[in-house]
Amino acid sequence: MKKALALVLAFSCAFAFTPFAPVRAEGAAAETEAMTEAMETMEETEAMETEAMETETMETEAMEEMDDMDAVDDGVMSYAEYMAAEIDDEVVVDVYVQAKQSWWNDSVTVYAADQDGAYFIYNMACSEEDNELLVPGTKIRVTGYKAEWSGEIEIADATFEIIEGEEFIAEPYDVTDILDTEALVLLQNRYVSFTGMTVEEIGDGQAFLYNWDGSGEEGNDLYFNVSKGGQTYTFTVESYLCDAESDVYKAVKELQVGDVIDMEGFLYWYEGANPHITAVCAHEDKDPKSEGVMTYDEYMAAEVDDEVVIEAYVQAKQSWWNDSVTVYAADMDGAYFIYNMACSEEDNELLVPGTKIKVTGYKTEWSGEIEIADATFEIVEAEPYIAEPEDVTILLGTDAMAKKMNRLVCFSGMTVEEIGEDGAAFLYNWDGSGEEGNDLYFNVSKDGETYNFTVESYLCDAESDVYKAVKELQVGDVIDLQGFLYWYEGINPHITAVCPHMDEMAEEEMAEEKSEGVMTYDEYMAAAIDDEVVIEAYVQAKQSWWNDSVTVYAADHDGAYFIYNMACSEEENELLVPGAKIKVTGYKAEWSGEIEIADATFEVVTGAKPYIAEAVDVTELLGTDELVDYQNQFVCFKGMTVEEIGDGQAFLYNWDGSGEEGNDLYFNVSVNGETYNFTVESYLCDADSDVYKAVKELKVGDVIDLEGFLYWYEGANPHITSVMAAE
Repeated sequence: MKKALALVLAFSCAFAFTPFAPVRAEGAAAETEAMTEAMETMEETEAMETEAMETETMETEAMEEMDDMDAVDDGVMSYAEYMAAEIDDEVVVDVYVQAKQSWWNDSVTVYAADQDGAYFIYNMACSEEDNELLVPGTKIRVTGYKAEWSGEIEIADATFEIIEGEEFIAEPYDVTDILDTEALVLLQNRYVSFTGMTVEEIGDGQAFLYNWDGSGEEGNDLYFNVSKGGQTYTFTVESYLCDAESDVYKAVKELQVGDVIDMEGFLYWYEGANPHITAVCAHEDKDPKSEGVMTYDEYMAAEVDDEVVIEAYVQAKQSWWNDSVTVYAADMDGAYFIYNMACSEEDNELLVPGTKIKVTGYKTEWSGEIEIADATFEIVEAEPYIAEPEDVTILLGTDAMAKKMNRLVCFSGMTVEEIGEDGAAFLYNWDGSGEEGNDLYFNVSKDGETYNFTVESYLCDAESDVYKAVKELQVGDVIDLQGFLYWYEGINPHITAVCPHMDEMAEEEMAEEKSEGVMTYDEYMAAAIDDEVVIEAYVQAKQSWWNDSVTVYAADHDGAYFIYNMACSEEENELLVPGAKIKVTGYKAEWSGEIEIADATFEVVTGAKPYIAEAVDVTELLGTDELVDYQNQFVCFKGMTVEEIGDGQAFLYNWDGSGEEGNDLYFNVSVNGETYNFTVESYLCDADSDVYKAVKELKVGDVIDLEGFLYWYEGANPHITSVMAAE
């Protein structure tokens, strides 16, 4: 549930998709573990006309071959058709197992999903042997009858067959800010997450009960209350899903009233939302506010015309003009539109995406849009942060959309509709009165409803990729979009990216097409030492810039690269934010087992979708020959025990203890009886970083989880970027 690296996007107009009550079952319980799968996509770069035609042909072929990952055979329903079916109708769906309750008496209850929604399949007929095949990600065809029980939509009297082929695990959808909306039911049965929830009393002042009424005992369901925004909700650990030996069951039993926690689970329904929780951890405030600075909730609660003081991170900005600039900003909890903020031309150059600023101004409202006016700002030194886009397609037309105002959002599978009297696909200005360079307005529809979207020309001008893309749209095109959820008498998103709608498999298949003359990861690894190499990769992190060079940790979808002392001016260094795509030319080198690129130069690849690699768990590979296959990748280690180093300490400054505050930290950790040496590389994470401070607080015997880059020096010597108590 925790990620140490914020996913930082490179440019404001870059495309980023780039993302329960008593249950009637019996038997022994089995815990499941949620997995995540990063969505990937590709954007075309400008090229010669012939190359563009070849690329278009490739896209068309990929989409025709793969069509839609969830394209259904004859007789198999889409999610929309399933939801439209009447209760007691026979239904046939193709879905992917996400988790299951305990098998019992030749039946099993399954939590399933596809790319469009989720399903609860109650007591599905299943032999004990077949049950072993129902691992998370497995695709199955289910035939049964649509049923309803106390608000929960489910499939009953079901049988299934396994479909060989692709797998799918849904990422959790954060529903914290829509808990109090009617739209929540649209996400029923999905794998969801909740952040910053406060544990409240239940029963006679306890933090949890066995069974809903306290009548149970160890091994029965756990019920507990949590609150957010003044509203209290009841959540459940369903013991047939996560039994008394599971981590989440034990964690809930340790809760205290007043604890602030994050959770994940399946959005089961029983007379309202009653999630089946599968994971709980302490909430970590990753963006604490300075004294006198409002939280997002306090800002939203302020009256119009009140003075407000916020801290937020620049996400994008409109054109600077007349000593002012309009900024789209966000923090970890919400988003802000800062209108015509006072700003000199010199200061405007500092407002790059990810920059933290402290803003003082007045809360205002204009045609429904909540914004900050008459604002001034100062820059706050902090790690950059760029919000990930939230897919709000399913929330269109609901009361929940207002909760997402000004956030970076995305829309999937929207159909372009006519606009204006002449059946055009777009207009210059809302009424067609404009010309090239003015705002573009266009209509898109979903599920029979039409919405008006905008390319705001002060944000993305006529030379931007999105402006050009919208001008090429045809009525009937099915597209995906991304932008900021501006408001004008209802939603009127400021769109920053448009691409043809493709299913995930087609996107993944095409994501790593390389430019001419650029090596694949396999070709790079096969090259001899001292060979010239040319790669395209995405910045994941970088060490301190110094003397016109910088060392970069980079990755693509196939592997990772360590680029040592790459030539880079101080101005260019500012462009190397996590997620930025770069083309690197240099020479393959090796130093004490570390494979790297030396004598390198680079250029930024514009218009590419940013990419941040997920941490790969390599705990079980420690001490094996296979570990080197993950060299330089972003990895994680689970359940490691801190061991003595030096004269019984938990860490040393430098490998031999010869250093001081500000030097590298070295420390030993063990698992499965073997001890390994890890490092906090001070040029990557300095003495003011969270991880440097955390390692200095370690005690011998602590059990911890870690993340970092799998650097190599006479064996694995990870450069650690995050440390936390083991979950």
